[in-house]
Amino acid sequence: MKTLLEKFASLLGALVLGAMLHMFAAPFVATGANAACVTGVARNDVLNIRNGPGGSFNIVGSIRPGECGVVTGRRSGSWIWVDYGRGGYVHSRYLRSEDEGGDASDQRCVRGVAANDVLNIRERPNASSAIRGYIPPNACGVEVRNRSGNWYRVVYGGTSGWVNGRYLRR
Repeated sequence: MKTLLEKFASLLGALVLGAMLHMFAAPFVATGANAACVTGVARNDVLNIRNGPGGSFNIVGSIRPGECGVVTGRRSGSWIWVDYGRGGYVHSRYLRSEDEGGDASDQRCVRGVAANDVLNIRERPNASSAIRGYIPPNACGVEVRNRSGNWYRVVYGGTSGWVNGRYLRR
């Protein structure tokens, strides 16, 4: 028979183990999970995933600009928990909801551009205007800011300008 002290020690051990499991598993449970796209990150950079809600925490992973399908969960100030192969925190200013639409930040993907080509980001809404940057074929996370005819003013990877709308899809 177990003594009262042995029973108490077993119960205390189980409570401590349960509390530790809850504490360490909690970040991996996305409450109110949503899908998001990475935006506002230069195309030659990445969005860092950190092990805590702040820029001083260690980097544990990264997400390429324009990537969508990033599962988001709870917030901690301006930081939001993400699960993208590796769980951690990213600054919320670099995420836009996949189903977020409207005037402020309409997200689109590039379609109809050959695999060995790019979509030009132009200074003005016409094909003879200077090229300011490029968007790779099939890239997503292109932010549409406004429209002029069939031309869209966009931001992609930190570059803003105009692209022909026939190459953008929701």
